[in-house]
Amino acid sequence: MKKTISITTLFLFLTTGYADEGIYTFEKNNNVFFYSKNADKVLQLTHTGKNSNPILSPDGRWLVFVKQSKIIMPERCTDFSNIDSKYANELWVYDLQNMKKRILVKDNFACDDPEKKITDPEQLYFSPNSKTLYFQTSAWATSGAIHAIDMDSKNPRFVTDGNEYHVIKDGKYKGDLVINQHRYRFKGDTPLGSYDWDWLYTPQGKQIKLYKKED
Repeated sequence: MKKTISITTLFLFLTTGYADEGIYTFEKNNNVFFYSKNADKVLQLTHTGKNSNPILSPDGRWLVFVKQSKIIMPERCTDFSNIDSKYANELWVYDLQNMKKRILVKDNFACDDPEKKITDPEQLYFSPNSKTLYFQTSAWATSGAIHAIDMDSKNPRFVTDGNEYHVIKDGKYKGDLVINQHRYRFKGDTPLGSYDWDWLYTPQGKQIKLYKKED
């Protein structure tokens, strides 16, 4: 079974990979590195010093990372942004079968549409079958937006609003998402307060049921 490991005590920077297969990726000095036991060497995949958050797909084929773009965000896009830089971020992918890279998700300055705006992708997760990548962007004052894209760069889509989330790896709900959402209580039109609970969603953004109430 493939496992994600953290060996920061060895490298002193973020490392993720598959211990039992001798495969991992890590970030150092804002560049992305990759190691495979088959090649028996560490490869530096980026050199610009503007890359972060590398993640490997469960099947070991794809390596996705965040890259700072060359485009300055419009000022109206900086509201609720999760990055300090004036530049937007993009998602890039390496196909480790042929070591070719390409852009996977471009920035989108639809600043007045939180469901479409993409300036700061983070919280990257793969589906269990490695065919889909999920990520979060800033969106509303109390919530981010969860997006998905197929690894062939097709079918980019907004899934739902949400903050912390994860993809279920096995069991009855394998491939579904647990998403923490900020919601409001109302009595008629009168707001009574708010709460943050975890909800179970399909990959298509359909709510299945309540997963867990807040503590």
